Parts: sequence; structure tokens; C-alpha cells
Amino acid sequence: MNLKKYDGKTVRLTTRDGEIFDGECGFSSAEYCLHEYGREEDALEIDSFLFYGSQIQKIEEITDGEPRLWFGRQLHRMKLDHDAFVKVENGSKTVEMRLNDEKRRRIAVGDVIKFEDRSDEGEIIHVKVVGKRVFRSFGDLYASLPPGALGYGDEESSSASPDDMLKYYTEEEQIKNGVVGIEIRLL
Repeated sequence: MNLKKYDGKTVRLTTRDGEIFDGECGFSSAEYCLHEYGREEDALEIDSFLFYGSQIQKIEEITDGEPRLWFGRQLHRMKLDHDAFVKVENGSKTVEMRLNDEKRRRIAVGDVIKFEDRSDEGEIIHVKVVGKRVFRSFGDLYASLPPGALGYGDEESSSASPDDMLKYYTEEEQIKNGVVGIEIRLL
């Protein structure tokens, strides 16, 4: 299999174990892999995961219009402010709050979200969606969920307010779409 032809392309990669990954590929030659990883075999990198040629069952180019998969589940992409990114990464924030717009309505339990740190474009983490709760407003969401799960530390819990979300979403947007609390677990 000529892996070099997939360098820089968006692909769907199926491993011999049946796991499916989508993303933009970077090619690593056998010589590079031997030097860096001690294994002389061509490889492809997708989202910081390295797949050696012998691990790949099938690879095909995909278009931007196709749904993205990660471990065979639907893959969604979102950006986070740095502070929220760090809290998700260290496990102290377990609920992501968003407007329940068309994009968020497509998210299902079991899907995977790829979060990108807004302040460091290359920094990413993946989380699994373990629950999803829809509310009329952030006021209802804040009344139903503990501040710690929303990313507020012990010292911030008493000042946790749904008004904090007004810097992202207007009250009109909340009325039109509702809001969602996406329960997540770091992969």
C-alpha cells in the first residue's frame, strides 16, 4: 500500500482491529519511523496518532461533506477558550455548555468531540459524549447541574451565573434554540 499518496489528504482509515479514524494525514517514511520510533515501516499520522502500514486494513480519501468518524463514531469538532480547554483536559469540567443549534442537535451519546484550544491551534483533545441534556435556557441548565461539572472551581462556585454565557450567546438565541449540556469523558 502506497501511504505517501495520502500525505496531506483527508482520509478514512480502518485498522485491522476494525477501528475507523477520519482526518488529515501526515506521511512518515520508514526511515523517519526507524529514527524516531525504532520501527522501520511507513506510517500515517492522524490527530497525533501514528498508524503503521501493517496496522491499516483500508484507507480511502473522503470529502468535506462526509460525516467524520473517530473509533467508528461520529466525530464533531469544536473550539474552546484556553481555560475551558485546560479544565476539560484535567477532568474538572465534565459538561460542555452550548446553544442547542442545528450543529449540536446532531450530537448523540457515544459520539466523539475533538476540542481544539483557541489559544494554541495545534493543541487538541478528544472526549466521548456520555450524556446530553437539553434546557430552555442557561438559567435552567445552571439550576440543574453542579457548578463543578460546568468548570467552576470551588472558589468560583458561589459566583457561577448563567449570565456568564451571554458573552457567547444572546437571550434571543437561547429562546429560539434552547441550550444543551453535553456530558463528556476524556478519551
